[in-house]
Amino acid sequence: MDKEAESQAREQRGRVLAALSLGDIAAGAAATVVREIPAYHAHDADQVRAELLAVLAPVVAFLREGRGATAAEQAQFAAFGAHRAEQGVGLEPLLEAFRLTTRCAFDALYEEIRRVDASQAGLELARDLWACCDRLSAAVVQGHRARELEKAQAAQEHRTLLLRQLLTGDLPTEYLATAATTLGLDLRAEYHVCHARPGKDRTIAAVERALRPHTAVLLAEPGTDRVVGLTTGPLPARVTLPAGLGPARPLARLRESLAEAERCDELAVAFALGRCVRTGELPLHLAVLALPAVGDQLVARCFGHTSGERRTTLVRTVDAYLAADSNADQAAAALFVHANTLRYRIRALTASTGLDPARTEDALTLWWAVRRLQTRENSG
Repeated sequence: MDKEAESQAREQRGRVLAALSLGDIAAGAAATVVREIPAYHAHDADQVRAELLAVLAPVVAFLREGRGATAAEQAQFAAFGAHRAEQGVGLEPLLEAFRLTTRCAFDALYEEIRRVDASQAGLELARDLWACCDRLSAAVVQGHRARELEKAQAAQEHRTLLLRQLLTGDLPTEYLATAATTLGLDLRAEYHVCHARPGKDRTIAAVERALRPHTAVLLAEPGTDRVVGLTTGPLPARVTLPAGLGPARPLARLRESLAEAERCDELAVAFALGRCVRTGELPLHLAVLALPAVGDQLVARCFGHTSGERRTTLVRTVDAYLAADSNADQAAAALFVHANTLRYRIRALTASTGLDPARTEDALTLWWAVRRLQTRENSG
């Protein structure tokens, strides 16, 4: 294109842009948006017109000056997207409104191109309009998404605070109804507190994934190194991780259920139980945890005569024998050894310690010692 043609194209471009009535375009777009998009039905058309006019004015300026938006100007469009998010307008309705506004601007632009017979500059101008609107819509989307993310994070932080206060009993009674509504709980119902922790072979994220489908609300915070949730009943058997379940309590008394859930979880972890332990379920296990000195004395009494691999083998043998109710054949099958081998080990134990697993008191002594060794291993 020679200089004369370029000059003529710039002149036509300027005439077209100068002839555009941004006020009319904004008014038409606002009326269409409020009428056709449900998310905007409650919006004031005059206010929408003013906001769209503020969007269109810089677009025309960019086209007139033949440049793109600066970083600061893009930030203004991002702020517009954030404003719509703050108003509760979703991303899809926002993009539809932006599309309708762009279409109104393009229609007006096309009419002016025809009116002044600017066919030479018209195609380029129309192309620049679409390219400019496309870039600016990306900034609007970015601002909207950033604000939505902030809102979601704030809402989650608020939910976390409410749940934490419920669990600790620090939430004032007058806020119970608000907390129930926010967390999606029934104020009149009772809930069990479920408590679990990450371990050697499970991360806090894995614990959260396992419990979330079975809880009404869940609190998983890496900083606390635990996951706490509320359930309306026991966890299903397919949840195979150590956890504790407190008794059902109303929202105002969840602290009681949490305390029991923590104790039950401690039992589940200490004895490597791949399931949820409920309140009152394992009183003897609880005694083993509560009386470590007694357990250490019994370990010395039962297994003090052995060490290393010999002790490990003997402990596994005794554990399997007791679990099989002193049935040597069943215990041997569980350990993949010959029944005579197992009987020999039991006789050797009796000869060394005087303890006979067939006697109830001796069986309890051996069981306690085995469980104490188990808690030592799992605490390490």
